[in-house]
Amino acid sequence: MEYEFPGSAPKQVKELLGEVLAVLYSILQEDLVGIYLYGSLAMECFNPKSSDIDVILVVKERLSKENSKRIVKYLKRACSKQKRLELSIIGADVVENPTYPLMVYLHYEYWGNVFEDERDNEILSNLYTTRRRGFRVWGAPISDVFSNIPAEYHLRSVMEDIQHTREHLHESPEHVGYNVVVYWVLGSCRILAFIREGSILSKVEGGMWGLAHLPRGYHDLLEYALSCYQGKKKDVFWNTEELDAFADYMSDTILKESRLQGYHT
Repeated sequence: MEYEFPGSAPKQVKELLGEVLAVLYSILQEDLVGIYLYGSLAMECFNPKSSDIDVILVVKERLSKENSKRIVKYLKRACSKQKRLELSIIGADVVENPTYPLMVYLHYEYWGNVFEDERDNEILSNLYTTRRRGFRVWGAPISDVFSNIPAEYHLRSVMEDIQHTREHLHESPEHVGYNVVVYWVLGSCRILAFIREGSILSKVEGGMWGLAHLPRGYHDLLEYALSCYQGKKKDVFWNTEELDAFADYMSDTILKESRLQGYHT
């Protein structure tokens, strides 16, 4: 198989994806419709130290239990904290006619979180992002596979995620599996940018948007979160009061402005 990758993708990421996708293709074969990237790698702002490799595979038929077991077993060997792969396998008919929530055949996260044949809300925002700013690695063009998802589905999905992750805002990255503070701070900026402008932004773009549009009192926090995400600083200390004040402000603003824009979240 001949794969295409974003020009900015690091060599080690291309090598990892090449190995993983070759194995998955050997399992799925003719059932595979296409392989697509979304997130920072697709948007060409990938940071090997902090970014996940986000992949969606679209297939023609539901996975057999045997194939699902083979895929999970392989991914557990291939992925690690240094090989941060997050992968979803979804049916072509599901992608073409999305509902809320969406049926996912298999979802795997590098820290070991796995679910099969479950309905999931968060994946809708991933499909929306793929349609808008995704990258085709192999297979049918994105526009032929991914239908237009209502903006409200995307917003509901990301708002549910940000509400859930706020509960873990003061937990250590080692306990949760990722840096919740950086994820939440930059992610909330992305959501507000979407509500106000309809923009689909990367985490870096979200942080830069926040610096341009949010009150100056939060700029130190935003700059620190950006620096941590870009690997320029280590996450050694967060001011709890400052972080909680920002979280309250963003939560209230997102809810208020989403309602003003007519979203039923």
